[in-house]
Amino acid sequence: EVSAEEVEREMEAAARRVARGAALPGFRPGKAPVELVRARFAREIEQDVRERMVARLHRQATEQKGVRPLGDPVLEELSHPAGGPLRFETSFEVAPAFTPRNYRGVEVREPSVRVEDEEVERALEDLREAHARLVAEPGRKAATGDFVLCDLEGRPVGAPTFRRERRLVEVGSPDNFPEFNERVAGAAAGEVVEFTVSYPEGHGSRELSGRKVAYTLVVHEVKRKVLPALDDEFAKDAGDFDSLDALRASIRAGLEATKRETARQAVRRQVLDKVLLENPIPLPEALVESEVRGRLEDIVRSMIVQGVDPRQLDLDWRMLREKVEEPARKAVHAGLVLDAVAEAEGLEVSPADVEARIREEASRAGVRERELRERLARGAGLEALRMQLLRQKSLDYLISVANIQSAG
Repeated sequence: EVSAEEVEREMEAAARRVARGAALPGFRPGKAPVELVRARFAREIEQDVRERMVARLHRQATEQKGVRPLGDPVLEELSHPAGGPLRFETSFEVAPAFTPRNYRGVEVREPSVRVEDEEVERALEDLREAHARLVAEPGRKAATGDFVLCDLEGRPVGAPTFRRERRLVEVGSPDNFPEFNERVAGAAAGEVVEFTVSYPEGHGSRELSGRKVAYTLVVHEVKRKVLPALDDEFAKDAGDFDSLDALRASIRAGLEATKRETARQAVRRQVLDKVLLENPIPLPEALVESEVRGRLEDIVRSMIVQGVDPRQLDLDWRMLREKVEEPARKAVHAGLVLDAVAEAEGLEVSPADVEARIREEASRAGVRERELRERLARGAGLEALRMQLLRQKSLDYLISVANIQSAG
């Protein structure tokens, strides 16, 4: 509740602000008497005063009571009789108050980080595939694994014809439709191949979905894939290694590093999942809705970055929302529990921690530290970064007090 005297002072201040820019008949702009401006713009002034006072007083009241609103407050029971006090109530969600339990000594098993010889050989074969050469062989008939250089024309029923020139197509690729692979197999340079493909409803291309397409392929060349010999020369070409054994050792070290990181992330997920199971809490819908909205916006941004206009797609937004809601709820749950652990253990993030992360992110993004800091400071970015660091520190603490069994 705000006294009538304070409301009157606010009304006078608002009237003076309006008077500075008001243009009334018979007066130069900004020179009309305040009393006349107040009478002329009474409704606008009163609305301005209410909005300013409600926003300011709501913020002051929440700070005094030590509560942090989640989402926008709902204004209820506002009353302001002429010449009287201003009364209002607001309702809003707050984070649930709880004491975290059973978060020390969580038992988890670390996945194995051992690299088998077969894994090294598979990676070596993948590297050979990446260094393969395509060699044109006149008179060769295309077989599975070969590549056909061709001009392609497609004539969809009920849609415009499209053409692709000098397209390289792998024969037998699982990405091709079966009809495509069947008709191209056995073709030789100079041949013309014609066939029809029936695309199912829901196909990734809207132009082809549910349509029959008549194809004509003009084959220019049939290329055979030639793998390099697995020897010391290949090792030198693949990465300037002295020998094939040195290349194998490098591949093994890379696989081990990848497995160690994968195991580390798996342990973190397991520990957090078990702590969440021990700490079920009601989730504020305001936070859940904000998280869901953020994830949907990320999907849209990803489409735009890939050059796709979401407005041109027949997206089922309800299905997308259902898809992201469960992980969004888990993320909110995790954030609240990690915050509670940080408070229980007295964990803090220092200004130096924030600055170190800004330097790291600026270096990764290729921007100046000052530019990134100013960008974060314009909104709630710095506080969001501090919260992210605190939650990471909280999870690190959970890992440090967990009972982790190694799988070898």
